[in-house]
Amino acid sequence: MLLRRLTLDDVVTGARLTAAAFGGQPREARMRRYLELEPEGWFGVEDAGTLVALGGAVRFGELAWLGLMVVEPGHQRAGLGRTLARAAVAWAHDQGCTTIRLIATPAGTPLYRQLGFVPDGESQELAGVPRPLPPGAARSSVHPWGARDTEEVARFDAPSFGADRSRLLAAYAREFSGSAWVARDAAGTVCGFLVVQDESLGPWAATDETVAAQLLDIGLAGIERSLRAGVLDEMGERLLLARGLTRTRALPRMRLGPDVRRASSPRLIAHASYAVG
Repeated sequence: MLLRRLTLDDVVTGARLTAAAFGGQPREARMRRYLELEPEGWFGVEDAGTLVALGGAVRFGELAWLGLMVVEPGHQRAGLGRTLARAAVAWAHDQGCTTIRLIATPAGTPLYRQLGFVPDGESQELAGVPRPLPPGAARSSVHPWGARDTEEVARFDAPSFGADRSRLLAAYAREFSGSAWVARDAAGTVCGFLVVQDESLGPWAATDETVAAQLLDIGLAGIERSLRAGVLDEMGERLLLARGLTRTRALPRMRLGPDVRRASSPRLIAHASYAVG
């Protein structure tokens, strides 16, 4: 077995591996996005020249997010997940990260506990074909997310996320430019944002429920495909349930290191992805 750093040459193989582990079709664009976001933070394990496991971490200042821990079914229960997690944690600590966060699956929770991770809340996954509601009275102006919005959106987001994730937000806004939205109040100040991806919804944040609902109904207009959302906030769960999505599973959030101070406003409603926060 060989532990090594992943590169963009692993996009196709890595996407196939994640599809084999999680189901669905290979998502090469997603794999490329993660590797471009943090080129040094992703690791793989090879067996006789074949990639059989992968995972890694993304840095946000002193905070890191561990994710996309995948082991090919035929190589599970051989300690490869532990090897990858330890490599990613060691890398994050070497980069100066003092806190590492993740979303765990039931199968992965025991391993993370053994590595010292502790409970840090719970995210609720919802899925289904959305049913937008008629828009209510508009309190904010919602417009497509342009490149010039990203700096202000990142400042708006940072207090709730607990770190500056401007690189991640810029990547998602750029890749999903036709379905990324920013809300501004009467003074022209950012008061919310939403990205609708190909198969999922998020990141999503807003100052209050009215703005969150307005972003949601504009973002979901005309969408007839099933979407999934990893929701951190009861308000977001309520809004999505009202629009036809249903609860599918609860996923524990976990943390290694000191808690990161996170503001209660704006409301951080949905993850960008389980892999990167």
